[in-house]
Amino acid sequence: MRDNRKKEVIIIGGGLAGLACGVQLAKRGVDFEILEATDRVGGRVRTDIVDGYRLDHGFQVFLTAYPAAQQLLDYDRLQLRPLEPGALVRCGDQFSSLLDPRRRPASILASALSPVGSLADKLRMARLSRDVCRGELDEIWEHVAQPTRYRLPGLNFSDRFIEQFLQPLLGGIFLDPELQTSSRMMEFVLRMFAQGDAAVPAQGMQAIPQQLAERIPADRLQLESTVSEIEGTTVRMTDGSQRSADQIVIATEGPAAARLLKIDENIPWQQVSCLYFTADEAPLQTKQMILSGETSGPINNLCELSTVAPEYAPAGKTLISVSVLKSDVPAMELHEPVVKQLRSWFGEQVDTWSLLRTFHIPFALPEQSIDRMQTVIKPVQRAGMPIVCGDHRETASIQGALSSGIRAAEAALGGLGDVG
Repeated sequence: MRDNRKKEVIIIGGGLAGLACGVQLAKRGVDFEILEATDRVGGRVRTDIVDGYRLDHGFQVFLTAYPAAQQLLDYDRLQLRPLEPGALVRCGDQFSSLLDPRRRPASILASALSPVGSLADKLRMARLSRDVCRGELDEIWEHVAQPTRYRLPGLNFSDRFIEQFLQPLLGGIFLDPELQTSSRMMEFVLRMFAQGDAAVPAQGMQAIPQQLAERIPADRLQLESTVSEIEGTTVRMTDGSQRSADQIVIATEGPAAARLLKIDENIPWQQVSCLYFTADEAPLQTKQMILSGETSGPINNLCELSTVAPEYAPAGKTLISVSVLKSDVPAMELHEPVVKQLRSWFGEQVDTWSLLRTFHIPFALPEQSIDRMQTVIKPVQRAGMPIVCGDHRETASIQGALSSGIRAAEAALGGLGDVG
């Protein structure tokens, strides 16, 4: 039976932000409860196991340089499997490698000779990577902001380099092929890539929220518990029960938070479709991200996930993820044009691949345009209202979700007075 006595804090939502908030409150000995509507924690960070394959809900990577993640997570226990820095770009009927010379000095000559962009483009890329790492991280949010699509030509990158490399790279990160994302966010992400690894946990991305959940007492986490409304400091559930708390934290997605707050707050979202294929052999045996530098075809990026992390597939099998951004082709009809493009890349071997599953995710990331990010760290509480956290309150990233959860815990502790 659920404990209906009054809590100090009730957290609505068991995604990364809610879990981060709970971890901080548990450290301070606060009596709290997390109410999660679904059957597992993690929110959009989820992993399904299908026929022995680990399928993340959409291709995702974890950037080890995230400060909030370094504060909250045990990287050794995550068994992180890093991708090779840089990318393999498909253009001109061939794959060309671009590695980060700052992190792979031996690649300087090969990257310089790559047909993707000019030598001047690569020198400008190295300079940009150096510049975004200068100063304190918070200083990035004070830089002049403009849409990334305009910022890149302003940095004197050639149209060809933008089209073949930067657009599929940054578009895949932000799920924004038009690159309307704020240039501040671009600088933030490039800094994270430059200062750490892009990796996946051996057991799938859901290992991240699962590790956080393990730091929360089991009786504080209630799954399949859906909140219908909030009235003052009372939370009403869809099963007719109710409970109360001194502080309420809403750690849901933006639209759900707006509904519970009874406010009109329209947060645009980016979408993505992810197709998972299984094969007997990896076509390239590479740990690099594969980017489409082509102007035709739906594919934006591809990753041989089981080459990066063998734990993602059964022994002797390969798991390949393909990401498609905004497309005129309906999600249920993507298979044929994706296979057609794959066949042009890898030949007839693609005919032996099998489609495991397609995830179409219409609400994958909050939009990060200049208007949306005028103040990147948004208040977690308005006067007389519950505390709100999530990546829609900061950067649309794992860092944003975790950091927002930490700030929400600090706000709740401030409202409770001295604790512990």
